[in-house]
Amino acid sequence: MTRRLPSLALIAALVPAAASAGPSLTLYTSDLGLVKESRSLDYRGGRDTLRLEGVSNRLDASSLRLVPSSGKLARLAYRFDVATGDGLLEKAIGSRVRVVSKTGERVTEGTLLSADGSWLVVRGDDGALSTLSREAMQEVRLAKPDAALSLKPAIEAVVDGTKRGSGSAELQYLTGGLSWSAEHTLVRTGETTAQWSAAVRVENTTGRDYRDANVKLIAGDVSRVSAPMPMPEMRAMKVNALMAGDAGVAPSEQAFSDFHLYTLPGVVTLRDRESQTLVLLEPKTVAVKPLYVYRGGSAGGVQWRLEMVNSAKDGTGAPLPAGRVRCYAPDADKDLQLTGETTVKHTAVDEKVTLEMGYAFDLAAERKQTSERRVSDREREYSVEIKLRNRKPVDVTIRVEEPANGDIDVIKSSIPVSREEANLLKFTVPVAAGKEVLLTYTARQRW
Repeated sequence: MTRRLPSLALIAALVPAAASAGPSLTLYTSDLGLVKESRSLDYRGGRDTLRLEGVSNRLDASSLRLVPSSGKLARLAYRFDVATGDGLLEKAIGSRVRVVSKTGERVTEGTLLSADGSWLVVRGDDGALSTLSREAMQEVRLAKPDAALSLKPAIEAVVDGTKRGSGSAELQYLTGGLSWSAEHTLVRTGETTAQWSAAVRVENTTGRDYRDANVKLIAGDVSRVSAPMPMPEMRAMKVNALMAGDAGVAPSEQAFSDFHLYTLPGVVTLRDRESQTLVLLEPKTVAVKPLYVYRGGSAGGVQWRLEMVNSAKDGTGAPLPAGRVRCYAPDADKDLQLTGETTVKHTAVDEKVTLEMGYAFDLAAERKQTSERRVSDREREYSVEIKLRNRKPVDVTIRVEEPANGDIDVIKSSIPVSREEANLLKFTVPVAAGKEVLLTYTARQRW
């Protein structure tokens, strides 16, 4: 059950507060949103207890802020009394109840003394105590439920020093149930060219609609001390995907602190239990470099990667938020076919993007150790041969990466070797179309 601030006593009759149009939402990529909105208030004067409905049912009560235009805020509470049947029973302790068993043969009436997930304790009119199994119950009837029960998530605020008439207040809170993710699309247009575009998928599962909202998106990982305690498990939801009406207009982007912030154009309505897709980056021609890598001994074969420098000239020229990348390529009939899915991390302008696309069908590699001999108690010499075959119609270059743990020196090699990393030997091997190349090397290892 959601942790909430202490409930307010009804100091005065509850005065509803109407919502004003146009909340401001800041969405993060980690199931988190910051909500800011103005609420219109009707004051009765003196000391008012105000009730603000239409808030998230996943609100983090510890983040609540309310700034009234007049008067002084005295108390603030988040109430959601009947989020579950357990919550309703908890609120009913001390009240009169009528409990009916599943068979209907047993009816117990009296005062509810305690309730948990398994048992109820009821004191009858004669003073006797009955312990009743929750599993055996069909119905629990509350004779006189509290008239102040909060049937929907609501905020109650006590404001001192108000004057009769209309006013307003600025409401702000953090909530779960609001998030966004990036969906990138890469369409190959040639061996070294492609088109890159991106969209954002915005989701709302807060239990309320946000109409005509100004929406900003934060790209980056935001540190939090602890996550808000979630509401009890929500019912299964059906998420409807749709394209935004003004999908042709991309959000504006700017650097913000150590993050990047995207502002969606115009206003957006985020309905509860809905996913919307909006344009983030229009398609742009980018330069890609196919890269084939064989890690010695890999059972999968030759890995296929694509590299791109995210510059204004060769890339998108805009910061790329982390997300999924779907890659397509045209077949012989010019129809686009999915060639793989991968992910991209948050990538700044002018940084390199490396997409791991799986394993190349038309490239093969075989590795075996051909010899080994002991040179001394702390040294051995071994030889390796790697066969690389190219069945593609174009020439390729395969980078062979051989693990080199410990103190290893290559004393002989058919292909020049480089060692940019301490524990990795790298060989760059050109392989012509339809040909096979044999890579051999001999190394000494000391320990």
